[in-house]
Amino acid sequence: MRTKALLLAAAFAAAGISTSVGQVFSVNAVGYVNVTLKKGFNLVANPLDAGATGNQMGNLAKNIQGASFPPDATRIFKFRNDLNRFVDAIADGGEWLPLATAQEIIAPGEGFFFFNPGNTDLTLTMVGEVKQGPALDNPLPKGFSIKSNIVPQAGTVQAFGLPAQDADRYFKYDATQQRYLDWIYDAGDWVGASGPLPSLGVGEAFLLFRGTSAGTWTRSFNVNTGT
Repeated sequence: MRTKALLLAAAFAAAGISTSVGQVFSVNAVGYVNVTLKKGFNLVANPLDAGATGNQMGNLAKNIQGASFPPDATRIFKFRNDLNRFVDAIADGGEWLPLATAQEIIAPGEGFFFFNPGNTDLTLTMVGEVKQGPALDNPLPKGFSIKSNIVPQAGTVQAFGLPAQDADRYFKYDATQQRYLDWIYDAGDWVGASGPLPSLGVGEAFLLFRGTSAGTWTRSFNVNTGT
C-alpha cells in the first residue's frame, strides 16, 4: 500500500520526531510517558514495560487522551526485520484491523510508526514499569530495525553506548517536516549533513541499519540513581 511504500522508500532511498513528554515515576518504578503525535507519521518508542499484552503494538497505541480509541484511519506500523518490510494495522470503528498485526510485540527498546490522520496533534499515554538492572540487553539485528533507549531517558545514543560499526546508518524521523534525517558511522563517529547526532526524547525511536553484523546494545540502569 502507498503509505508502506512511502516509509520504505524514505528509509531505503536515504540508505526529530517532535515530542512533548511528561513522566512520573513512583517508588516501585511504575510510571507513564506522554508523547505528542503530529499530523502524519511519528516514530514512537516503547519506553516502559507494560507486560506481554500491554506491549502489543495496538495496546501501546490506543491510549489517546480525550478519546476511547484512536480516530478511524489511524495506522500503526512495525518493521519486521525477519521479513525486511513493514506490517501495519488500521483503526476502524474502535478496533484494529487486522488484529494479528496489532498484536505484534514492541518490547522496551523498540519502536513503531504511528500515523495520525487528523489535522491536530494527539497525545498518546504509555504506562508501565521502568526496566532496571546491571545488564539490560537490546538486540540489534543485522539490517533495518526500529530501536530506542531501553529506559525512559532523554539523550544521545552515543551517551548511552549504542555500539556501531563502519557503514552503519542512523535515521531520525522529523515528524514536523515528515522526513528522515540520516547519519553514517565512519571511523569512530556519526557523520551527517545535519551535524552531530541529536538527543532523543523519551518516547522517541529511531531507524537503524547495521550492514555488517548483528549486535547487542547493553545498558545498566537504576531508578534511584538515574544511571
